[in-house]
Amino acid sequence: MATDFIVNGKAASTDAAPATPLLWVLREGLKLTGTKFGCGTGLCGACMVHIDGKRAFSCQTQVSVPAGR
Repeated sequence: MATDFIVNGKAASTDAAPATPLLWVLREGLKLTGTKFGCGTGLCGACMVHIDGKRAFSCQTQVSVPAGR
């Protein structure tokens, strides 16, 4: 089942499992390599993104979280 969401004002969709880290969907699926892998535990901030104006560590955020946003 596809997960749909908005990235940088554009519609995006992925067939990744809902528990897949958002970081890997952004980098590998959508080829948006500006978001970096750092520590993998949400401590360094290299993977930080904004979801509805709030910060989120994409290495610790499942792709199901921004679904529909």
